[in-house]
Amino acid sequence: MVITMAFSLEPDLVKGSKPEETLKNSLLQELMEALTQAQQEEVIEEFFILPDFGFDLAVFVLQDGIMRSRFLNMKIYSGSRPRTVDIGDQKGSGNEMELLLLNKSRIAMADGAFRWVLCDITKQKGNRRFSIFSPEQAKEGLFDGLNKKKQNSVKVGSVMTFPLTWDDLSEHILSFLTS
Repeated sequence: MVITMAFSLEPDLVKGSKPEETLKNSLLQELMEALTQAQQEEVIEEFFILPDFGFDLAVFVLQDGIMRSRFLNMKIYSGSRPRTVDIGDQKGSGNEMELLLLNKSRIAMADGAFRWVLCDITKQKGNRRFSIFSPEQAKEGLFDGLNKKKQNSVKVGSVMTFPLTWDDLSEHILSFLTS
């Protein structure tokens, strides 16, 4: 399946207006439309999406008789903290932290199923302000390493090395879901 354009317009993501929730809902709409088309074109057989199932979105795709599970979590960089985004909760726990606490071989396994989607809302809509990154990239990008007793953060520069447009993001996510 080759997707060159997003199925929906880039969302308005504004600080103070629940931008992570808006991003999650926008991606949910985008994925529903893209995967429905993939199903109609017989690229995939079936799919379903469960919001807030461990991560923000859990996507299940049946393709060539093989069931694939993929999990996406949304992150917003709003400029309120110097070039970092929080990961996990304030106590150094939560689903994201459980994932990052895995050893190297298990993180490599998780890389096939988990991604974070980051938007830098300090940049104008229409610009390259999105990124999609793996658990391994998140772990490598931790600010001051992993701490199980406090809020952890990921350095934006380490996970947004090649910023994407909304259309590019759609293409990368669909590739992740169907590969």
